[in-house]
Parts: sequence; C-alpha cells; structure tokens
Amino acid sequence: MLNRTVAPPSYAVDRVDLVEAIPFVLDNGIRGHYINAGAQPVARLEVIFKAGKLHETHPGVSFFVGKMLLEGTKHISSREVSDFFDGIGAFIEVTPGFDFITVTIHHLRKHLEMLLPVLAELLHQPLFGEEELAKLQQIRRQRLQVDLEKNNFVASRKFRELIFSTQHPYGRSLDFSDINAIEIALLKEHFESKMHGALEIIIAGQVDESDVKLLNKYLGDLPFKNPLSALDHSHEYQPQEYLGEKEESLQSTIRLGMPIVDRHHADYFKIMVVNEILGGYFGSRLMKNIREEKGFTYGIHSAITHLEQGSMFLIGTEVKKSFRAQTIFEIHKEIKQLQKELVPAEELQTVTSYMAGAFASEIDTPFALADKFKTIHFNDLDYSYYQRFFETLKKIDNESLLEISRAYMPLENLSQVVIG
Repeated sequence: MLNRTVAPPSYAVDRVDLVEAIPFVLDNGIRGHYINAGAQPVARLEVIFKAGKLHETHPGVSFFVGKMLLEGTKHISSREVSDFFDGIGAFIEVTPGFDFITVTIHHLRKHLEMLLPVLAELLHQPLFGEEELAKLQQIRRQRLQVDLEKNNFVASRKFRELIFSTQHPYGRSLDFSDINAIEIALLKEHFESKMHGALEIIIAGQVDESDVKLLNKYLGDLPFKNPLSALDHSHEYQPQEYLGEKEESLQSTIRLGMPIVDRHHADYFKIMVVNEILGGYFGSRLMKNIREEKGFTYGIHSAITHLEQGSMFLIGTEVKKSFRAQTIFEIHKEIKQLQKELVPAEELQTVTSYMAGAFASEIDTPFALADKFKTIHFNDLDYSYYQRFFETLKKIDNESLLEISRAYMPLENLSQVVIG
C-alpha cells in the first residue's frame, strides 16, 4: 500500500527534449509544420494568417474579417458550417489577435479529409454578407458596452495606450464609431490584400506525411501571394500615469509596467527569473506581501508579454479602492528590494526549480508542443532557445539578478494606470 506520509522522490529538471516540428511546403508555396506526438488519434490544425490588428488599415477590420470567416460561403450557410463540424465531433474557432488571425480546428484524425474541403471553401470564398456583418456588429457593440463597465478591461486598454501610443495598432482600441464604420468593401480589401494566401499551417497530434498529402490535396491549390510586411509603427516611449476615477466603484484595478527587451536579447532569460521572483507565480514576493501579509487582494501577478513590434513588462491586480495607494507603494518597495538586496540562495533555488518543472509540465500534449514551436518559429528562433533557458536556470546567481533588476526595471520608467 502506498505510504502517503512519505514524499515521492524528486529530481532536478535540467533539460527537456522536445518532439520537433517537421517542415513541409504545399504545391502553391504555402509553408507549414507538423508535429507527430500523442497517444490519442486526435489532431489540432491551425491556419495562421499574418493579418491581425498590426496589419489593418482601418480599426476593427481584422477582427471582423476573422469572425466573418465562419459566417458561411456562397454554398454553405453559417448554420450548415456549425452543424457540419458538430456532426463529426470537431470544433472550429477563429481568433483575431494583435499580430495574427488564427483558424483552429480540433478533430479526430480520421476526419481530416472530410473537413478539409469545407475549410478550403471557408478560407478561399467567405461570403462577407451584409446581413451577417450587421449581426456581428450588433453583437460587438453590445459586448463593448458591457466590457466598458469593467475596470480591468478599461485598465488594460489604457495601459496599452500608454505603452504603445494611440497611433500604434497595439495601443489603438476599438470604439463604437469604429464598429459602425466597418463596411463589406473594407473587409474584402483586408482579406484579399493581407490574408488571401498569406498563411502558414501547423498541425499536431497523431499525424504524419499522409496528413500533409491531404493538406496539399485540398489546400495546395489555393491562390498564394507574398504577404505585405507590416509598417513599422515604432514610437518613443515616455512613462505616464493615468487615473480613471469611478465614484461608484468599490474596487480599483491597477496596472504598472513598461516596455522591455524581446526574446532575442542576451539577458532575456535572466529577466524571466527576476519576473518570476517578483510576481510570476503563486509563491512570488508580490503575492506574499500584498495578498498573504496585507490582505489587499485575492491575486497579483507580473508577466512579460511579447508581440511582433514590442514586448512589455506588466504588473496587475485589483484591490479595494482605499488600499490602492498603499498597494502601489508596496509594489515599488518590492522592486526596490530586488535592486538593493541579493536574493537569498534558497529562494533562487526554489524559483529556478519551479520554472524548470513548470516548463516540463507544459509539454504533456502534442498541442502544447505545437505552442512551444510557435513561440520560437514566429520569433525567428530555433529549438536551442529552450536549451539556453535551462542553461540560464542552472547558472544564474543572485549577483546577476541584482544587476538585471537595476538595468531593466527602473522605477522611473514605470507607467501606471488606476481605474475605479
């Protein structure tokens, strides 16, 4: 019988060998990768268009183009599209994002050939009907009206604006006038100039070259054009503070942060460790101070977010309005401590062990392996990136953390948003 009074054996994770993605090219030049992994006969197919918010010429166009892809074609209604995928136990969704528009299908491997003709028609001949657009506009207006009452939604919008400026697509937020201004002609222009062939395919699961042959059979004759590059929207960052007071709010949402280096930078992994210590996991310093000791919040976190034209460091929490000034003071205090005092060896060991173990637990499915691949692929990196991550965890010392905290997290560079 298992003796539950004895802890299971533990060991250090010092490297992880990933199942690597195998490249392929369809007859029309569309590039892709497949990852053969997993014990179940399932797969995830992703068609990724480099045509997100960064690439749009009119606010909101990429969002509505993405959503309209599932609103039918000349031959298939939106109801028939939904019924078809439900009928074979598959799930399809379209995710419009800052950099990409992604069509994702989770399916049984045996149904790939059945679903590909439908997918090809959706990608090549979307209807872009007036009635369907009007319905989506109404839904989006209603959703925006609800979201604008949420402090965390408004704070996130305003924070991106301070980091990137309203002139940059990342900092420009969709409003009611943008939604109302969307027309079919704008959608078709974005689709034809930014999406029509400007795509990559990633499929993961129990897949092999026979699945690639099916992809080529049904998608290999789609018209392909070389996609246009996004304009460089870079700008000069200046730290700012914004207070959006709401008398009726009992709580305030806080966002603090600044631009930071991308994944290519030599110090990036060291910055990851500093972030983890500060607020990256449940045992972080911010959680211990502001949640456990002060009781100001249920949760506080820090994170590093990467986009094609910018990366940012962000701290976020929600607190009772009367605690917000003290919360901001305590956040500053924790950052200052990282810049003045060496991290104790035991704490550093705990954090690096946690980061290594968390990585190992994040790659237990073929879809997770595909996500790790996308991280390096769309950042022009290779699999050695992950080995460098583990090497940093093994070698980093507290002197390095002190230098990194001082160099990359100066308090005077923080922008601050408080809503509520």
